[in-house]
Amino acid sequence: MTGRGTGDPVPDFWEEVVDDMEATAAEYRENGWDPIEVHPGDVTALPPDHERFGLDVLVPDGEFDAVADAVDHPDAAFDSVEVFRAATGDSVFLVVAVEDAATERVVVVPAFYGVREARETVEGAAARGELPIHLRPLSVDEVVTFEPSDPSPLLPPGGE
Repeated sequence: MTGRGTGDPVPDFWEEVVDDMEATAAEYRENGWDPIEVHPGDVTALPPDHERFGLDVLVPDGEFDAVADAVDHPDAAFDSVEVFRAATGDSVFLVVAVEDAATERVVVVPAFYGVREARETVEGAAARGELPIHLRPLSVDEVVTFEPSDPSPLLPPGGE
């Protein structure tokens, strides 16, 4: 992730968020779960008028394949979401853990967005009561979408 200007704290915070994601995955692993760690190449907030409204997360092919295989498993039910959120300045940083308790699998995804740049997305999420998270490889041929039942933990603090 690159910052947008001199003195931008995003790169430093992004490294911390990735470290937090890895620590979260390690904690799940210690508790007997099988975590799939996702290391995004880019995160884009897509506005409500986009065909895939929500957070679009570009992931490496191998990690995408692991997520797609887990989601496609016949017994899979990724139906619980834990969100760890921090905000600094105009940015929101997230570690999202999408859990499948039945198989003890969890997809752990770090993400961030600039509040100003994502204004339409944030407003759309508040109005719709949803903020899907789309994981995809470089090609857009396949997309895995997680739809948290409550988008408020993904929104800027105080904007819920």
